[in-house]
Amino acid sequence: MLSNQTPKYDNETMGIIMMIGASVCFSSMGYFIKKLTADFSTMEIIFMRNLITMLIIWVAMLIVRPVSRGGKPLLLVMRGVYGVSAMIAYFYAISVMHLATAATFSKTSPLFTALIAVLVMKEKSDWRVWTAIGVGFFGVLFILKPGGNVPPMGYFAGILCGVLAAFAYTTVRNLADYYDARVVVFVFSLVGVLGSLAYFIALYFMGDPRYDSWDFLPHGVHLWYFIISGALASAAQFLMSKSYYYGRASLMGAISYSELVFSVFAGFLAGDGLPDTLSFAGMFLVFLSGLLIVRARKK
Repeated sequence: MLSNQTPKYDNETMGIIMMIGASVCFSSMGYFIKKLTADFSTMEIIFMRNLITMLIIWVAMLIVRPVSRGGKPLLLVMRGVYGVSAMIAYFYAISVMHLATAATFSKTSPLFTALIAVLVMKEKSDWRVWTAIGVGFFGVLFILKPGGNVPPMGYFAGILCGVLAAFAYTTVRNLADYYDARVVVFVFSLVGVLGSLAYFIALYFMGDPRYDSWDFLPHGVHLWYFIISGALASAAQFLMSKSYYYGRASLMGAISYSELVFSVFAGFLAGDGLPDTLSFAGMFLVFLSGLLIVRARKK
């Protein structure tokens, strides 16, 4: 979620604290999603996660009405499609690999954003950007090692998450002048809910007995896991948005990579164990490439 306010940078320490808080919330959300993957499919998690977030954002918009210029409905919907698709890939990746590794793949989005900017949007770039991209892809290669228990589809989903997130973030930048950030997130969540419902209906007509009733919906501790994950995601989006108001984009982007550290810890608590040496090396290179990119694009 991006802030529509003009950055003041008058309390950068507060911005750092908020970005670290956002990283903790994102990684904590990953912990609960990891626990839920044992009993729910990816699309079921997508449905509940977006439904809860949509309700939270709806209440927030009732309390303080959004002010939006509008005029870009197709772009707004496309941001939702890109974002939900990236979320599907990310949640599937969480279900088949270490949380920290999945989080690392999601953090490759700046690499693909840089490539999109250069190859599609024809932005000028220098050797620093290309060096950062090269370092990042070496990191990905370290993670994409042969063998292990991760199916090839898991690695594909991880890379796809980074690519789709890059398109989503690029779209958000173009929407910031037209819509309140809450409207963008609300439409994103709505796309996730409607897309999930379409998936359930399709499986119902294909004869899947799981969707003959609404019994597949969570209850008890699972429902609380979904509520907590939705609240954590909303808090993370808010803190991330406000951090860019208080601090420079380059610094806040670098601090956001602290999520990888917290994801290692959250994944360990969820039963992942620790990533192996090559995976740690790949995570470090992706982290380094992110720092190089935000430094090369420092404003």
